[in-house]
Formats: sequence, structure tokens, C-alpha cells
Amino acid sequence: MYFFKYLVPLGLAALVLTAVNSLAQPVSSEAIAALDKAKAAHSIGDNKTALEAIWVAQAAIWNAAPLGVKNVAFVTEQPENFGSYKPKNGIDFQSHEPIIFYSEPFGFTQRQESDGTYSYSINGAFAILDSQNKLLGRQDNLGPYEMRGYRTFSVENMLAMTIGVQGLPAGSYVLRVTLTDNLNPSKTTSVDQPFRLVGGE
Repeated sequence: MYFFKYLVPLGLAALVLTAVNSLAQPVSSEAIAALDKAKAAHSIGDNKTALEAIWVAQAAIWNAAPLGVKNVAFVTEQPENFGSYKPKNGIDFQSHEPIIFYSEPFGFTQRQESDGTYSYSINGAFAILDSQNKLLGRQDNLGPYEMRGYRTFSVENMLAMTIGVQGLPAGSYVLRVTLTDNLNPSKTTSVDQPFRLVGGE
């Protein structure tokens, strides 16, 4: 039996530039101009203007970047906030123990609406594979993880899945989590996390 639970990603505070070298397209003129403005402002001690310019560049770079995830981990409990996760020690699970998968998505589309607010929407999916890469089970169309009506571009976001693996025998497996950007379905990413089941009920 598989079951799924998620926390809506939280929009919090600042992340400075993300993955410039992995952009799907060249850095936009908007981002370059904003970075130049930030450098000039910082050089004269105007750090408020520099930060504001960096945030403009960050949004342009973010939306140009491919969808990705960072800080992927199995965790010991459902995190309450972005970055507050407690990593599990190792990859061994008892068969009755739920798997809690934590990640921090980035690069998903954040659309600015006519009223100035932002929105985003991400679909999730997972699959369980055995040690020979054979598909044992999957669940698609989880979510959507989404937020609407927020007024600050969101750069701190988390996604947590709780997955039950009761019924699987002891052995080595892979959890494959796939995310798709609903506002730009060409943006998708997958991550594989090996795990082991090591005990009975």
C-alpha cells in the first residue's frame, strides 16, 4: 500500500542567485542590467538598492532556469517550515516505517497576475523501483502543490511526501520522484533516492 501526504511549499524570504550556469537559455538582458545596477549601488554603499536589483535579477534567472530540486533528503518527521527538516541517518527503513521525502524545488514558473500577485503550480509523482530497475508501483498527479495571491516572488519553497511501503519485502529499492511545472509543462525534473527495507512488521 502506498499513501501520500504533502505540505504546501512555503514562500518565505531571500535566496541569492540560483544556478546561472545551468540556465535553459542565456541570461536575459533584464537580469544582466539588474546585476550591473546591484554592483554599482553596492560600490557606493547603497545596499538597499543593490538588494532590490539582485531580487529583480534573481526572478529573471529563476524563471529562465530549468526546474530542479536541492537539499533532497529522507527526513525523520514532517517539516513544519522551509529548511527545518531533520535528515534521517542512513537509508534503512523498517517495513512499517513511512518514508518521508523532503526537497526544495527551484526554477518553477511564477506567473505575475494582473493584480500584481504571483501564482505557481507543480504536480508531483513517485515510483518505486527494485534493484534491477523494475517498476513495482507508482502514483501520478499528486498535488497540485500550488500557491496563489502572494505578493513577493517566492524563492524558499519545500515539498514533502510521506510514502508507505507496507507489503514490500526486505531488500534494496529506489524512490523516483518526478515534478512537473503546471504553468510550463516543458519544465520537469526527476530525482532517484535509493533506500532499503530491513525488517518485518
